[in-house]
Amino acid sequence: MIKLKDLITEKKTGYDYGCVMLYFTPNEDVVKFQNQISPSDLYIAENNGGYGIEDEAHCTLLYGLHEEVKLETITPILNKIQFGECKIHNPSLFENEKFDVLKFDVGYPTKGGAFLHKANTELVKLPNTQTYPDYHPHMTVAYLKPGMGKKYVDMLNGKVNTFILNPTHAVYSQPDGNKIEIKINK
Repeated sequence: MIKLKDLITEKKTGYDYGCVMLYFTPNEDVVKFQNQISPSDLYIAENNGGYGIEDEAHCTLLYGLHEEVKLETITPILNKIQFGECKIHNPSLFENEKFDVLKFDVGYPTKGGAFLHKANTELVKLPNTQTYPDYHPHMTVAYLKPGMGKKYVDMLNGKVNTFILNPTHAVYSQPDGNKIEIKINK
């Protein structure tokens, strides 16, 4: 029997760009939902076997950092930011020709937070390449075959309400595939 945990995201060893992500302890409701996703609906890349179920609960702060960006540049930026609770809500999709990205939006439970956007605004000042003009914080649940996402969004709507997650740490995922944990202010 295939275990969904074995069908995990990103098995590549190198990337075009670096990424800074905010990590959370996985939510029990999300894990239960992930276990309901049919393995036949998952998108698994033929060239590297990656994607599928997202097993690292995180919200990307910025993807697209160039190779010359070092940890010593990122850490002071994150140290200036007070990270707090995140509101996980609105199950929805990013769709493209290759796959559907099943995700939740990530926001703030109270007004005046905006620490995700503040981190993005500061990190984007570093050498980077952006393919999307606007920052939309989200938490990926799974990568699905094209057209398979809608049924899971429909399943989530009404079953999973808004929930609150506290970030545990940040990670700098370097273009060479190395991941470095960064302590955050909470």
